[in-house]
Order: sequence, then C-alpha cells, then structure tokens
Amino acid sequence: MLQKVGAQKEQGAMNSAPQWLHQYKDVLNALSGIRRGIEKEGIRTAIDGNLSQHAHPQALGAALTHPNITTDFAEAQLELVTPAYADRGQMFDHLSTLHGYVANNLSDSEVMWGASMPPRLPSEEAIAIADYGRSNVGQMKQRYRHGLANRYGKKMQTISGIHYNFSLPETFWQTLHQVENSTQPLSEFISDRYFHMIRNIMRYGWIIGYLFGASPAVDSSYLVGKQHDLDELDFGIDDVGTAEFGRDRTANHRTYYAPWATSLRLSNLGYSNSEQSKYTLNYNNKHGYLSGLYNILAMPSEYYAQFEQNQQVNNNVLQLENELYSSVRPKIVNDELRPLYAMCRYGVEYIELRSLDINPYLPLGLDQTQSYFLDLFLLYCALSPSAALDADEQAVIQQRQERVAMQGRKPQLTLPTLQGEKPLETLGLNLLADMEALLPLFEDQQEAAVYAQSVEREKAKLFDASLTPSARLLADMQRDNLSYTDLLLGLSQAHARQHQLVSKTTPLYKELSIAAEQSLALQQEIEANDTISFDDYLQQKTALTYEC
Repeated sequence: MLQKVGAQKEQGAMNSAPQWLHQYKDVLNALSGIRRGIEKEGIRTAIDGNLSQHAHPQALGAALTHPNITTDFAEAQLELVTPAYADRGQMFDHLSTLHGYVANNLSDSEVMWGASMPPRLPSEEAIAIADYGRSNVGQMKQRYRHGLANRYGKKMQTISGIHYNFSLPETFWQTLHQVENSTQPLSEFISDRYFHMIRNIMRYGWIIGYLFGASPAVDSSYLVGKQHDLDELDFGIDDVGTAEFGRDRTANHRTYYAPWATSLRLSNLGYSNSEQSKYTLNYNNKHGYLSGLYNILAMPSEYYAQFEQNQQVNNNVLQLENELYSSVRPKIVNDELRPLYAMCRYGVEYIELRSLDINPYLPLGLDQTQSYFLDLFLLYCALSPSAALDADEQAVIQQRQERVAMQGRKPQLTLPTLQGEKPLETLGLNLLADMEALLPLFEDQQEAAVYAQSVEREKAKLFDASLTPSARLLADMQRDNLSYTDLLLGLSQAHARQHQLVSKTTPLYKELSIAAEQSLALQQEIEANDTISFDDYLQQKTALTYEC
C-alpha cells in the first residue's frame, strides 16, 4: 500500500496536469520581477594543465571582502558571483564582465578552467586551502575548509559547478496566495511553497543532470587513492603529447571515463558526503527542515572526532550549514544571523539550484537559452502538485540521480520510480510536455515562444543523446586524440581569449576595479578592528541553540 501511495505522489504532477493548470493563468501573468543570480566556480590553471600554485591575484582584490570575486575551497579556486537581477540580460552581462575582468588580470601563465571536474591535481598536501587573512572571520573560513579537507579530501573539494539562484516576485506569491485561498500568513505561505518547489526539484531534477551534465571524464590525478570502476580512454598511440599541445600523457596523467556518464560531478565519485547521507532531512515545511538541520549541526560524529579540533570548526556531522550537500537549498540573505536562525525568523527568500555542471563549450559555462529552460522548469516545480516527501521516496530519488549521472546516455535506460522502472526517455518527454503546457497561459506570447524554443532544444537531447554536452566531450576527445586535460585546456584558453575582449570602459568593469581596491582596504580594516581572541570568536559564531 505504501508503494502505491508513494507512486501516486511521485507521478501526480505529470498525470494531473490538465486538472491543475487552468487555475494558474493569473499567477503566470504575475511573474514580472523574477530574480536570478549566478555563482560560478573555476580553477586557476597553469598553461601546462596543472592546478595553479600561485596565491589569489591581488589585482582581483581580497577574496574575503570582494562582493563579486572570491575563492571557494582552494586558493586557486575562483568563485564569480553576480547580484540577483530581474533582467536576465543584465545578469549575463555582469557574468561576462566578471569573466573579462578576471581574464585580463590573471598572469599570462594562468587560465580559468572551464569545466566542473578539475585539471591535473598535485598530491593532497600540495593543494593550498583558500587564505582569507588573519582576521577572526578569515581564520574561521579557513578553519572550516581545513575541516572539509580532513573529512572529504582536498581533491573532491576542487570540483566546481554553477549555482543558479532563483526567486519569484512578491506579486506571484500574493496572486498564488489568493488563488489557493490560503489562510496562512503570506510569509509562512511563501516559505511552504518554496519547500513545495524544492520537493519537485528533487523529484524531477534528474533531468538537469541528463540535459546539462558535462563531466563524463576526469584526469587520473583526481582518482589517486579512490576506488572506482571507470574505463581508461585508449588513444591507441604511444605515451607522447599531441602536436598541438605538446603535453605528456604519462601513466600518472591518463584520462578515465564512464562510457554512458553524464556527470561524474553528480555521482558518488564526485561531490558527495557519505556521513551526512545517513540522515534524511525533512523537506515538507520550514520547521521540519530547520529542526532536522539543527539536529545534524548539533550531532557529534564519532568518525570526525578523530581529527584535531584546530583542524575543523567542530566534530559534528555538519560543521556549518553550508556543509550540507544537496542538489537544491532553501536560502536567505542575512549577514547578521547564521542561516539557521535567519530562516527561522524570516523564512525562505530564494532557492539555490546546485546541480549544474559547467558546460566547457560555452564561454560562461551556461547561456541564456539554458536559463530560460531552468526558469520554466522551476516554475513548473513551483506550481505542479507536490505531496510530502518520505524517506522511501528520497531513497529512490538518490538512486535515480546516481543512475543518470553514471549511465544517463545508455540506450533504453530505465530509471527507478516508486511505480517501478520507467524508461528515461518517456519520463523526460512527459516532464517536458507538462512544462510546455504552462506556456499557453502566458499573456506575453513572445516570451512564451522563447521558453518554447528552450524546451525544444532540450527535447532533442532525449531523442538523440549524442547532442548532450557529456557525449560531445567524449566524442571530441576520441576524434581528436586528446586527453581530458588537453581538450579542456584548449577550450579554456579559447574562452579566455574571448573574455579578454570585453570592454574595459563600461561602468561595471570600472566598478570591479574600484571594488578590488576597496576590498583590500576593507580586509585590512577588519583585521585591525578585531577585539576578541579567535577562540572566543569561534565559540560565539558556532554556539547553537534552536527554538523556532
């Protein structure tokens, strides 16, 4: 009986589309003001294809305090952050200018790596953790990263991706609140509906990995010390470099791949956490989610207790909220309170979609057509029925993601559902058809046509898997006799040359230059104004109580 009820929940949105669509016409015409922002990571890479060993360039400002250019885990791992924009074009202009500013301020010996799986990596010991200076806040950020290094290894942390931040406007929520005849206060309604959206993103998010996964292969240096069953890419030639790139292909720098993979990054071999996966979070409402998050933030881990306390923030299952690994997160912007408390008090403000690989064929890692598709997908997840998630369904969701990540392009592949195995192609085409069913309700049919074009582009990949970026990468490596590192380095260099052409006279470019100088001064000011010891600061920032 449980299986039957669960299956109805999982498939409800697809099968009941005609019943729920008609009521949302007014809602879909209250969308003016959708806000989007992008966070994109990328490794600074030397021209020989190895991870850069140089410090974060001073010309880019202070990673601690620059609002748009920072670092992620490693000192060589850049993170470019756009503000949230209601205008899609402005968001992409900002992202393009950020790339241009970085490209023009890196040394000639470096390039920003344009892929999710890392370039050639040195030993764990030789990967430098990001340095944020000697202030208390800077030391805490570095202490947290030392904890990540001990828990998961530095190499896993060098995996990069794109986070797509998305919020629906107040007018949308007000109209939906009326349509649903909700008696909840609007703020509570909004938070609950964001969790409604998150549950559906989890259910249908496998489609993101299939369509946009772009990491089917990796350099062998990433795999040192890891158990895997990947295949070695056989070039059928001697261990010499290509004529174009001149780099050696020794036994230490081979290419490994999974023949049908879409995204090693999204697989268990990529960015994953076996310790926290033991605990199932509640995504059915804000209070259930925050209560579960608090529990694992406060729960000591016997495994992590083996590490020195000065090498991690604490020995709990999660050191901080950001350590929670998931394909989507509820988010709020608040610099005064830690995320757990801020969300309790103010609710969810936006969602962060975290399952996007960097597309190495696109200069920015994604394009506007993909953004239109993502928006429609997220709208569909916000409006289609979304029953509560239980542990059984979450387990199936995880199995589905892993299968798509490792075997997504395999012919006649089936995916696990609560109804049993279903063909990937059928599930995907049904999902895209339901997304398209929203479009006739848009008053702006010109905009609806652009959304439709984005769906058509992705639909073609369900009929022909060779159109996916993951398939294209493997085909190009084999056709051109290039290793993973050689192919990606060539693409990254080409993108860098394009980025260097960005206009340096635009107001935004000039603002970035000013922000770099100001960020350096601000870091010095923060360091000079610390008034308590780091130990006291850490205790204050990590003290954990919860009443919500």
